[in-house]
Amino acid sequence: MTILSLTIFNLIFYSIVGWIIEEVYSFIITGRFKKEGFLKGPYKPMYGIAFTLLILFNEYFNLNIITTIMLYILVPTIVEFISGYLLLKVFNEMYWDYSKLRYNYKGLITLKFSLYWGVLSYIGITYVNPIVRNFYLSLEVFIRPINVILAIIILVDIILTIMSKLNLKKSRLLNS
Repeated sequence: MTILSLTIFNLIFYSIVGWIIEEVYSFIITGRFKKEGFLKGPYKPMYGIAFTLLILFNEYFNLNIITTIMLYILVPTIVEFISGYLLLKVFNEMYWDYSKLRYNYKGLITLKFSLYWGVLSYIGITYVNPIVRNFYLSLEVFIRPINVILAIIILVDIILTIMSKLNLKKSRLLNS
């Protein structure tokens, strides 16, 4: 097993899981699935990035329980803030708005969801990831080529989306 291959798998897998969690949450709260996000495909890279970072911290550092709990809350919150901030500043788009919730910062993060991320991270790292890791290890030889294909698809989606949004922003500026 290579760390790089497992890390890519985790990024992709948990990006897809994040998309599923968002869709289910939206359906439970609003009775309908969420409208389209930043990317076209069924993945949310901010979830994959946050969770993969937590997996790496968990596996490669001997952290005490207090530090671990803080990371479970802070890492997803920081990734969410950076993602939201960049989307807002670069593309002038806001895909979520917590400004009506108490204890929010700039509408991009809020204590309520930070605590949700903490609980989900604990459940994921403690119970889900060992199963996912064993699944990966048992099928690694088959998963590696799938990793490459999915990584290329996601990268193409990211590149095309960024190019499209920057061109749209440029044309709006030229027309105003």
